[in-house]
Amino acid sequence: MAAIEQVILGQALLSADERDREFEAAVREHARYVYRVAQSVLRNHHDAEDAVQETFMRFLGQQTSRSGIHNLRAWLGRTAWRVALDRRRQVAAVSLEEAANVIENFRAAGASADEIASHSEMLALVERLIASLPKELREPLTLSTVEELTSAEIGEVLGIPEGSVRERVSRARAMLCEKLAGLLEKHHGR
Repeated sequence: MAAIEQVILGQALLSADERDREFEAAVREHARYVYRVAQSVLRNHHDAEDAVQETFMRFLGQQTSRSGIHNLRAWLGRTAWRVALDRRRQVAAVSLEEAANVIENFRAAGASADEIASHSEMLALVERLIASLPKELREPLTLSTVEELTSAEIGEVLGIPEGSVRERVSRARAMLCEKLAGLLEKHHGR
């Protein structure tokens, strides 16, 4: 009868050693992925590490219902994403005027387009422009470009179809291009 109960109750009856081995295997296999997801949201190493720890603690807390987790990687990615979003500080949206001033200062200093694009202030500006995108476009773009996740992986994290991921990334890039083109056009005409 005990063998039948173990089959019926699944992981709820796993020994502590078996649960520990399962947990350690999950950490070894998925820790980098979970970190990349958290880092894409938080943009801070220490905060991302905290989010990873909390994600795996939530997994550990799922001892009795782990049998309901059909795709561990997707579950961990979604959990890390939610944990990171909960931890994220609000990023101030950048005004177009502020962005234009940054570009104008670079041009006044005689910087080339490559120098402007690689300068830390410009990178911060682009990050802030991305942060100003609507959430449904910002999240897939960040996971795609910053964390270099595939459309399938992003779909797993956000719980949306892969086709929707590609469409949202495309729309986000188009919006960024429009914003940057508008800034450049505005200051070329001055």
